[in-house]
Amino acid sequence: MASNQTPHSRLETTYSNTQHVLIEMADLLGHKWHPVILQQLFALEECSFSDLHGAIDDISNKMLSDSLTTLEDEGLIRRVVVSEKPVRVRYSLTDRGKKLEGVLDSMIEWGRENLAEETGSAIQSPPTAATDGGIDVATTTDSPSDEPVWSRTDE
Repeated sequence: MASNQTPHSRLETTYSNTQHVLIEMADLLGHKWHPVILQQLFALEECSFSDLHGAIDDISNKMLSDSLTTLEDEGLIRRVVVSEKPVRVRYSLTDRGKKLEGVLDSMIEWGRENLAEETGSAIQSPPTAATDGGIDVATTTDSPSDEPVWSRTDE
């Protein structure tokens, strides 16, 4: 028999604490580059500034630097200086940052399912090459998987 209970999160929509949490999350993840940087750190695990800059399309050095500083201040990423001369820095996710994996995964999945309505075409994983009897066949990687959504795309 189906349950008629309202999910707990919907019951809290009028409480100022819930609204405050949503505002804070929107402030943090609503920045254009923050989710992209976090997604890249999930994919790369640990990387240099140059690695991140090369992996993220159209971000300026200043924007990447400012965004990394903000994410570090928020306790989501860790910055480790590995050598002084020349200065070499490595970035990785903190435990707190790693907890956002499900949030980012949900954002990507929702975007693929719903943003296609605005453009009139489906937003899917990029095609991958598969061979069928010597003939290359383009396939997509949209099948359900245990992998996070972001790891199946953006190669």
